[in-house]
Amino acid sequence: MFTQGRIRVVSLWAADVICVVAVWSTAVSCYWLLGRALAAIGIQTGIGGYSPSDYLVFWPVPLVFTLVNSIFDLYHGNWMYPAAPLPPVEEMRRLIGSSFLTHIGVLAFLAFAHQTTEGVSRVVMAVSGVLVAFASQSFRNWARWMLYGLNIGQIPVLLAGGGEVARRVVAMLQGNAYSGMRIVGYFEGTERKECSRCRGLQGDAALSRLGVRYLGSLRDIVKEAKKRDIKILLACQDERLFRQQIKELSGWFTFIEFLPTAQVFPVFGSKPVSFGGIGGLEMVNQGRMKVKRFQKHLLDMFLALCAFIVLLPLFAIIPGLIKLTSRGPVFFRQKRLGIHGRTIYVWKFRSMYEDAESRLAKLLAENPNAAEEWNNNFKLAADPRVTPFGRVLRKTSLDELPQLLNVLSGEMALIGPRPIVENEIPYYGNSYDVFSSVKPGITGLWQVSGRSDTSYSERVSLDTYYVLNWSPWMDVWILVRTVYAVLFMRGAR
Repeated sequence: MFTQGRIRVVSLWAADVICVVAVWSTAVSCYWLLGRALAAIGIQTGIGGYSPSDYLVFWPVPLVFTLVNSIFDLYHGNWMYPAAPLPPVEEMRRLIGSSFLTHIGVLAFLAFAHQTTEGVSRVVMAVSGVLVAFASQSFRNWARWMLYGLNIGQIPVLLAGGGEVARRVVAMLQGNAYSGMRIVGYFEGTERKECSRCRGLQGDAALSRLGVRYLGSLRDIVKEAKKRDIKILLACQDERLFRQQIKELSGWFTFIEFLPTAQVFPVFGSKPVSFGGIGGLEMVNQGRMKVKRFQKHLLDMFLALCAFIVLLPLFAIIPGLIKLTSRGPVFFRQKRLGIHGRTIYVWKFRSMYEDAESRLAKLLAENPNAAEEWNNNFKLAADPRVTPFGRVLRKTSLDELPQLLNVLSGEMALIGPRPIVENEIPYYGNSYDVFSSVKPGITGLWQVSGRSDTSYSERVSLDTYYVLNWSPWMDVWILVRTVYAVLFMRGAR
């Protein structure tokens, strides 16, 4: 019987196989065409002196890749694997490790087995390993969106609990193709007659529209789980209430995800611990470690220098276009807050008219809706200050290229929370000390999570989450997502 969980596992498995086949086919074909092109102009290099069909001997590679992925728990949804998906950053880290392990294993097998593979290029194999490492998550995401669009492979789960935590979980799972979970019923943790007097999820219109059924008692939720063969429970309950009900819940559910609080805390690098049989969690804030901070600084400087060299032609082209399309200087300097609230000046290519502030003041005075939007987000969807070419620069994020100079000078990081102005400090509340403990960045978690499409409170939450959960792998994941966001111009205004 193909349950929704098994459909999801098979789909992710198929995405991994398609990724390896597509990458290998592209790498082999491009290498072969390169050799032919060089030979055509009289350059004999030995490249491409083979038939692409010679690589069919490597047909087991996709299967080996999926086997290694299985060992790394990269599938989820049925009894063989974890119920919940890995966080995107952790999934990317394991996929990279799996790809490298698979391709290094193939090379090692050829060496130790003394296989004759004349005409087979090690360069193609190495390049394929790198491409599979960084492309496999995209193939998986496309598969997830297809499943979501077709409304299949969505694993049914039940929810126990109410309050803010439960609401945030429901909001996160709504329209979330990545998680692949669909809440089909919930129980607030107390009996129906008590819930009628409390403000919980019972009257949530969004849950009703999603077809989520309210279950009035603990007995009802277990009964529903048995009836529909649901093995996963999200427990968003008070710890004391959860302890009272854990025996009855664990009598049926195979997986129970306990989510006791909505507070953001360090989770990456954390691990379970035990003190004389008392279970707990060791939380590690890696951003507080001097060695890790030094590693981040070196990584930022290296990547910023490489990016500056590669993008140097744009530093010659864009200023000319700015001068041709509007009057005023090429660069614009903004006063912002850096690490520990120190004042820094952030450089950008000018994207506004010279009289930008008077245009804004006039609009805010005449348009109450625009004034409300500005007060909420410090941004406008239709900003009258921006020039036509400036809109192109902002849409492609090219206006921020000069901030590479801020990174090279040590004022900013390549990846980190966006720099803010002093008037925005109240929005961060008690989180400002955490937020300001790191250098602001050119790109960050907020930018790749919707950017202008997210509310300011969500931005604060994302910035705080990044600071507390920073890791080198998170920076790599954000950098890859930034490339996609810029290419497809997602969330930029």
